[in-house]
Amino acid sequence: MNFPISLQIGLRYSKAAKDGKFISFISFFSMAGIALGVLALVLVMSVMDGFEGILKQRILGAVPHVLIKPISQSNSAPSTTLDVQQFNDMIQNAEFKQDIIQVLPLVQSVAIMQLPSDLKGVMAQGISDDKSIPLGVLNSLSKSQYSTTPDASSAASWSRFMDSKYGIVVGQYMAMEYGLAVGDKIRLMISGTSHYTPIGRMPSQRTFTIVDMFHTESEIDEQLVFVRSQDLNRLMRKSPADNEGIRLVLNDAFLANEIAQQITEYFPKSDYKIENWHDTHGKLFDAVKMEKTMMWFMLSLIICVAAFNIVSALVMMVTKKQNEVAILKTLGMTPNTISNIFIVQGAYNGVFGALLGGSIGAILTLNLNGFMAATGLNFLGVAGIGLPIEFSWLKLTYIVSLAIIMALLASIYPAKKAAQLMPADVLRYE
Repeated sequence: MNFPISLQIGLRYSKAAKDGKFISFISFFSMAGIALGVLALVLVMSVMDGFEGILKQRILGAVPHVLIKPISQSNSAPSTTLDVQQFNDMIQNAEFKQDIIQVLPLVQSVAIMQLPSDLKGVMAQGISDDKSIPLGVLNSLSKSQYSTTPDASSAASWSRFMDSKYGIVVGQYMAMEYGLAVGDKIRLMISGTSHYTPIGRMPSQRTFTIVDMFHTESEIDEQLVFVRSQDLNRLMRKSPADNEGIRLVLNDAFLANEIAQQITEYFPKSDYKIENWHDTHGKLFDAVKMEKTMMWFMLSLIICVAAFNIVSALVMMVTKKQNEVAILKTLGMTPNTISNIFIVQGAYNGVFGALLGGSIGAILTLNLNGFMAATGLNFLGVAGIGLPIEFSWLKLTYIVSLAIIMALLASIYPAKKAAQLMPADVLRYE
């Protein structure tokens, strides 16, 4: 097979020459730098994507993704009601309907929980029946997330909860912090629905019995409690079947902003208040996103430094081979062909380094937890728990492509300088 002359000469120059060991040494380190940069970028971004996925699963699995609350037109007029069936009827032809996996009645209130040794502010969420349990916490009593069907133990626990009048489910971390156990009595107080008593105005309060504990393994365990909707409504001086609006659970929680915007076409903001999880937990995920962006930028600098090494190595190669370049030009080789020779040489270092780094990075990332277990390393400090890793072949392709493109760009300047050499000036004293 006949390859282009520029490719043949460029690959020949890429191999170490006996009298060019220093240039070969710089080329090797530029190739190694690209490989190291790609490896580090693949590994770090996979781990950070894994951590972001864990946050998304544990935190966003327990909080409503989108809230829709009717609002009154005046202070004296009652607010418009909105139930699940009404919502489904209004959006039956909407394109975003396929992204909604649950439509649940919204019954919740900020409350103060009186514990044996302290007072703690919590968000109390009401659950009206077995079908109104958010998928993110459906199996949280048995450590199984985002399953559409609860296992036997979880189903039995939720059934026992729904059969318990004034029963409450608290987070496991909260129970551990305050020494709570199933069967303990705690008092829930809501100041917004206070009433007068012989000793003065008192908040609505009721003693609840802990019937079970959930564990999403996130900060939600310390902020959220579940009670029956009818019990929470009685505590708030409302009808047992009343609800503030509806809450939506989405297939992808990061579509919340987009879907909330589309919902305004069916539920105008003049009549409904539309919120999403970005209002309460958006800053956390924004911080994670910024951290990922900064890590991507800093690790990309490793590839940039390696690309600068390619520039220096090619500049020295052009200087060393200028006599040969001049002879090739006198034999009729065009400046574009001369330029392509050195672009091929720079691309050789970039392609080989990027593919090597990508291959090692993929192997190391996919086997990182096994390697850590075999060597006894534990970066999290908790025995038996590995790093959350979310490996993406698409991102690996992006990273490798970025490294190759940077190597090609680094080759342009030395290649152009070689193409501009004048044979008469170079061979004048030969």
